Amino acid sequence: MSEFFNVTLDDVLLDDSIVSSKIGWSSEKILREIIDKRITKFEELSDVDVVNKKDKQIVVFSGDTNRFTTIDLRQIGDESGLSLKQISKMSVIGSPTVPKVVDIPINTIDFKVPRVNVLRFQLGDQNVIKTETSFNNGESNDFVLDNKLVFDGTVHLNNNYEYKMKVEEVSEKYDIYSVELDFSDFKAIKEIVQIDKGLDKYVLIKSIPSDRLMIPIGDMNLSSVQHIDKFQLKSFGKNGKIISSSDCGETWATWYGGAWKDINLSLDNVKTYGMNIDTFNSVGEHWNDIITAKKIRFAYLLQQDDIDYNESYDELTIQYDSQGEWIQAKENEYDVVYASNTLLQVKIYFSGDVKINY
Repeated sequence: MSEFFNVTLDDVLLDDSIVSSKIGWSSEKILREIIDKRITKFEELSDVDVVNKKDKQIVVFSGDTNRFTTIDLRQIGDESGLSLKQISKMSVIGSPTVPKVVDIPINTIDFKVPRVNVLRFQLGDQNVIKTETSFNNGESNDFVLDNKLVFDGTVHLNNNYEYKMKVEEVSEKYDIYSVELDFSDFKAIKEIVQIDKGLDKYVLIKSIPSDRLMIPIGDMNLSSVQHIDKFQLKSFGKNGKIISSSDCGETWATWYGGAWKDINLSLDNVKTYGMNIDTFNSVGEHWNDIITAKKIRFAYLLQQDDIDYNESYDELTIQYDSQGEWIQAKENEYDVVYASNTLLQVKIYFSGDVKINY
């Protein structure tokens, strides 16, 4: 612009906070609006697998999977495999008696040769059943910390609480102790008992905690899944409700009235519109409609009405058809022969698609 007008860039910057029919947005504002309002996100495209995306990564394209993916900057080179050479052979026919010999030109001195790795393609399995969550103690870290929940192979509300009492006054006639309790944490209290542990005194409370949501902090990685047949949740009780998110918890969805509906992550909304266990287990192949970025997470309602009837979630499984995968060939399935300083031969004793890294 300075080639035609005697102005600086600062003189022509637009105030994006002003909306007027006579004033437009700056190019930076237009770019931000396009990104924020875009209909389809990059990670939701069918040829993109960025489930493990994080800071300081780059996007690369894999011709083998026909998908874009992310790798760490520090992995560019040996760790990511970009520095390796690779030969691909499709529909190789080999056997233990008549191997397929693949000749690879090399240039070495005194047989200082590269390490060879052979991969073979294995078709995806059908109707695979996998346990995604068993709600054991180690999986408690997968959810927002909540001391009102117990993970012990099932997840349920904790009904027993222990509070240490504070000494307020000691005299020859009596001692005074106190304890601070937030009764808003409890829906009902059935029993309060004082016990001694050595020189300390404690209050034990048997109660029903207030209704709450169990919120995940991460996603299930479904990058190896070609097609979802169903999710299956085993539970005990009648009050269970679940909602799902396929965009890292930014938005949430529920199957309601025979279709997917957006829902806010709040206790009242989940109680009213969340999927009960029967509905959740009946969604079936409709999960494929919303899982566009190969990941999902679930938030769960925990609600107890009777202290002698503790409701729980027991196990979450998925049934799916898997994508094909490249597996490392076994040592007895191929041989590597360094015929000379300029020729590397790989003898393949099986049939199928092959990749040779060297």
